[in-house]
Amino acid sequence: MLQFMSGPWGRAARVLGGVALWAMAISSGGWAWLLVIPGSLMMLTGVMNYCPAGLMVTKPRTRSEFMDSLKPTNLLDSTR
Repeated sequence: MLQFMSGPWGRAARVLGGVALWAMAISSGGWAWLLVIPGSLMMLTGVMNYCPAGLMVTKPRTRSEFMDSLKPTNLLDSTR
């Protein structure tokens, strides 16, 4: 699951999930506007290629491993 979420399809799933939360907030109104906050966070993590669950599941041992895990990937790269 972690490999999926850190790959291009996982990024797309986070962005689409954020868009869906925004759409529900706009269409429902009222207190549903609070869905904008997690929706924005989901879209941001998808665009920045940062999966918060990855840090909870696997902890990098060194600072360089942590920084390497944050490097963006090319969504159009067909070799993945």
